[in-house]
Amino acid sequence: MNGPAFATQTVPAPVQQRMLPAPPRHNPPQRAALAKPEGDGQTLRILTYLRLHWLTILFAGALLGCGLAYLAWVLMPPKYESYALFQVASMPSSVTGTDPTRSKTDFATYLKTQASLFKYEFVYAAALRDSKLGDLPTVRAEKDPFKYFDEKLLVETKEGSEIVRLSLLGDNPDDIRKIVDGIKEAYLREVIMKEKDTKNELRLELQKAKADLENLMKNKVPAKPDGALAEAPKLVDGAVLAPGALADPDTVKRARFPLLVQKVARLENDLPNYDLQIAAKKADIAAAERALKVLVDMPIAPEAIDAAKKDAEYVEKDAQSKFYRREESFLRNTLGNAESPRVLAMAAKAKAAEEEAQKVLNEKAKAIELAIRKPKFNEINQTMNLAVRDISLLGEQKKIAEMQLASAKKELAEMPAPVSDKVRDQQIKASEYKDPALSDYMTHENLYNRVTAQLIATEYDLKLPPRVKVIQPATTPTLKDSKKQIFAAIFAGLMGFALIGGLAVAYETRVRKISSLGELRTSGHVPVVGVLPWMPTQATTRDPAKRADLSEGIDKLRAYVAQTWLSRGATTVTVTSPVGDEGKSFTAFGLASSLAQAGYKTLLVDFDLRNPSMHAFAGVLNGTGVCDLLRGEADVRKSIQVLPNGLNFIPAGKWSDEARQAATGGRLESLMARLKEPYDCVVLHGHALLTVAETVEVARRSEVVLLCALYRETKLPLVKRAAERIATMEIPYSGIVYLGATTQEALC
Repeated sequence: MNGPAFATQTVPAPVQQRMLPAPPRHNPPQRAALAKPEGDGQTLRILTYLRLHWLTILFAGALLGCGLAYLAWVLMPPKYESYALFQVASMPSSVTGTDPTRSKTDFATYLKTQASLFKYEFVYAAALRDSKLGDLPTVRAEKDPFKYFDEKLLVETKEGSEIVRLSLLGDNPDDIRKIVDGIKEAYLREVIMKEKDTKNELRLELQKAKADLENLMKNKVPAKPDGALAEAPKLVDGAVLAPGALADPDTVKRARFPLLVQKVARLENDLPNYDLQIAAKKADIAAAERALKVLVDMPIAPEAIDAAKKDAEYVEKDAQSKFYRREESFLRNTLGNAESPRVLAMAAKAKAAEEEAQKVLNEKAKAIELAIRKPKFNEINQTMNLAVRDISLLGEQKKIAEMQLASAKKELAEMPAPVSDKVRDQQIKASEYKDPALSDYMTHENLYNRVTAQLIATEYDLKLPPRVKVIQPATTPTLKDSKKQIFAAIFAGLMGFALIGGLAVAYETRVRKISSLGELRTSGHVPVVGVLPWMPTQATTRDPAKRADLSEGIDKLRAYVAQTWLSRGATTVTVTSPVGDEGKSFTAFGLASSLAQAGYKTLLVDFDLRNPSMHAFAGVLNGTGVCDLLRGEADVRKSIQVLPNGLNFIPAGKWSDEARQAATGGRLESLMARLKEPYDCVVLHGHALLTVAETVEVARRSEVVLLCALYRETKLPLVKRAAERIATMEIPYSGIVYLGATTQEALC
């Protein structure tokens, strides 16, 4: 095996390869760069950058992700929900003549009106004032409590349902429950109780109007021609009463006759409607009971059984029963007697274990199925409870209507016999009073009767239950949307990794260090002629596999240089790099050593005059060398040192400003001509191409320039810039040597 640092065997006689004259200096056609789709190349680079920094991304991303996840967890706490339920009767409870069809038509409008009243400012103000909601931390933290209530409170209704749901989401469970209760109480006071207060005010107004009418009917009015005052006439069955007399009770009763007849007719018409509504509600209850029975009798779903089979207790019981069955089978086969006491005892154990496992499975499956069916159970129970409450309300309304009907019929039965129209007309004609005051009096009496009827109806309405009632006060707050907090924390944690990964990709995109062979091949028009696995620092590694890979890479580079360029007459090979510390010293020494071991008479010259390093690779001192030759202080033959592997070597020598000035022009040209004469190949180790002027002079006078690029050290823009400079110098042959490649990349 050949190699730059550990090949010590003797070499055969030099093989003369210079068979053709050196070709003219021109740019030969170079190997085309690999064409890749832009999108695929970009994706590949990003994946490469992430792979390079995976440990940093893992560590820093974990720290940042934990911090962001904690911040998201704190800033998005789980929401608690508390709600209250109200029932709005589809038909108002009233003893007056109410049209059921019209009430049902107006129910949707009434329901929306009540739902909107929950979120009026006067309700909020009453809640803040009477329930002291302003002292709660949640409300105190808000600049505008009204805006907070308006945005956070939810009032929900469903079409065809009498239920109104008032709910609130918040971080503080105690506060949101108190807020829902406060809004509920304020609504009941400011809306529901105000309706009752309005009826009370109406009742007082009717009482006052009734008293005023009574006083008016008692007043005296002018009735005689002489202008003397006379008391208002009183008409009894069409006859005028004596002055100052009041109508007798029979007359008052007769005045109520039309009202009573109308009331009896309406109540008799409403009573069957109550029965129909109660029957409909009972039918709803029966349907709900049937649905409940169907739900109870429904077989357990296979999904629930499958879930129960994964329960730890069942798995343990099932494994135990299977163990007993295996023992039974083993004993039966071993003893050869299925009726053996041991076999029977084990069979009994297996059967008992199977029954126990089946029992546990049934219990677990029923529990899982019950949890699945629970929402449907709750829905059916809620429907039944609402129907039961409606039946109770309708029953109370029916009792009140029956009592009113019985009272009205009794009053009709006790009504005095009416006076015929003929007798009434005769009584009126016989009256000596022809004053228009009689007509006014009768008008006031009719109005008095209507006011009295409305007053009685209002007093009955005040005894009826309100149309809106609370069926569920503010519930104990329960967690709501806890998944949102979990997802936010997970997303924030992943964002930590994404941010660190993005920073790594941005950094790599900015610096553009070489990360792969494919990336280097697509960077310019200079072909890659050598690929060395592992890093130069691993050249002296004790790992035989790595040493073998490095030696093989150097030998492949030597074969390419010899067969492609030396066979065409090229002699001088300059090894350089865009900037320093990119593996050019290792490449130059390895290539020169491999050429010497292959039989080529090779001279290695260290032209890195400012920072010489080749003498360290060669294991000699930096004695008389190139600097001394350029100054004319030494002879070429005396400066050459022969290394144990057969390689001839000239160190850099002692640097001086005179040597720098002499490294151009005629002296350099003359020196390089003398170096070429006795050798098949001269390998020149130069300084960085982009940083030192004398390297350009040396490279320009060479037939071959090898540009070294080191994995994760050399930047692609600098490689392109160095390749462009080589192209401007019109060097016949050039190529890139990639160091630090993977073993797979080195197979190219």
